[in-house]
Amino acid sequence: MEKDGQFADFDEDSTFKDCLGRAVLESTRNFVVQFGEESAEIAFDFQADAIEALLNSSSPAERPVRWINIWAPHRQKDILNLLGNHYKFSPRLLAIVGSDPPESKTQQDKPVGRFKAKLYRKDDIEVATTGMSLDLPRSPRKSALHDISHYALARQMINYQSHDVGAQFLCVGANWIHELKPLFNENDPEKVSEGRQKRLYSWLFICDDHTVISLHEHPGQVEDKEDLGAIRANTLSVLSQLSKLGTADPISMQTVRQALKLDPAQAHPGLEGASLLFYYLFDDWRAVYSTVATYHKRLDELQDAILGEVNRKANSSPNLQIIPRLHLLGRQIRQNQHLYEGYKNLIKRILEPKTTMAHGTSPSRTPTGFSTAPGSRGVSLALSATQRFERLSDRLELLILSETKEFLAEKDALVSTYFNINAQKDTEATARLTRSATLLAKLSVLFLPVSLMTSYFSVQIKDLEGVYTTQDYWYSFAVLMSISFLFLFFFSRLLMYVTETLDAWVKKVSHSGVKYMTKKFRQRDEEKS
Repeated sequence: MEKDGQFADFDEDSTFKDCLGRAVLESTRNFVVQFGEESAEIAFDFQADAIEALLNSSSPAERPVRWINIWAPHRQKDILNLLGNHYKFSPRLLAIVGSDPPESKTQQDKPVGRFKAKLYRKDDIEVATTGMSLDLPRSPRKSALHDISHYALARQMINYQSHDVGAQFLCVGANWIHELKPLFNENDPEKVSEGRQKRLYSWLFICDDHTVISLHEHPGQVEDKEDLGAIRANTLSVLSQLSKLGTADPISMQTVRQALKLDPAQAHPGLEGASLLFYYLFDDWRAVYSTVATYHKRLDELQDAILGEVNRKANSSPNLQIIPRLHLLGRQIRQNQHLYEGYKNLIKRILEPKTTMAHGTSPSRTPTGFSTAPGSRGVSLALSATQRFERLSDRLELLILSETKEFLAEKDALVSTYFNINAQKDTEATARLTRSATLLAKLSVLFLPVSLMTSYFSVQIKDLEGVYTTQDYWYSFAVLMSISFLFLFFFSRLLMYVTETLDAWVKKVSHSGVKYMTKKFRQRDEEKS
């Protein structure tokens, strides 16, 4: 790999491997790739003077597309100012992309151990004891109005997005969700908090000179190198496939350089490359589809846990962690639903210049091939990229948004099923307690005559001394026990019949009495009148 700010052949094997390794380092600040159909070159960690020289020089004809990627833009404000002045960013846009993110300490989701989980289950609601608190993810809160900034709004509102256009650029900004590696075993049924996601804000610019600029929010302190790789996964995927040595499976294939093989009649081959690069940087399908797959898996696990409550023994407590897990999952699904709806709206805004052209005058075309609609609505994308954005919008609506709605409906159904199962369990337990109480009452009725007989035989009366023998006692015991046993079952049914009959008679008599008294009062009122 060459020194900082010096280009190297990206199609060379050693350079390719070094670049992919350097791109996942936290110390890497930026890189620039210039590529065409036949060649590509890359350089890392540009200083401001090198960026200025690069902007003042035109791209080589054999490498017409340029990609400038910057991580932690708030630490490279001198470069941002150069880019803003060159492409005529508005002062507000330039100030926003260079704003400092709020300092935040990384909070890790802590798993709940088996011992603590058992203590948690033994809490007694009746005596208001609490076993442990749930470490639920907390949303950041601001104490004063002057503390509100761009990043604070982006963290508080997941669908906070921006869309800016200028005479020389088109810019979109949004939150992107990155699925991180779990800190503990996903198959552990004792956990309360689930899933690790990192939400970061990114900007994408496409300029009228075939330059694409990507700016990414600083993720803060990242302890695990794999987490940083997961955050930069889509950027690394696009970067690797800009080299002829890059490979990918058919689903994740991102054809940027291959699309530069255009018709000889095409006057501006860089238009396809820049437009497709802009699209693939926007379409971070890994985070979207991996998140949906994770939600599906977690719903299946919760469904198994809830249906397992049917076979729960009566002497064991219900799984109190199911409801917190469903709450966390439902909140994450709703947040991502808002995020995907925002993506769909952004795509609509990106395609707006084309819609404007269809209804009005023909667009003007810049010397580099980009078209601008009337009213300086910014650059327009190539037809191939526009079609991809339209298909992406359809996929978001038909696959992602419809799936999230089904997830929310299934989550609500699982909550209802969980409470119905527990209500049925409680009903069965109440019925068992009622049967036990009835059995105890019957046993007391069964042994009451025997107790009275035993008391009679134990009374010290002189006239009865020597009259009764042990044999007389046991004969009397057998007779009374048999009679009590017979009366216990037959008389209980008779008592139920008599009770119901008496209740019916009482209701009938009371109804007749009320009717008779009402009739008498009416007759008296008529006689007085």
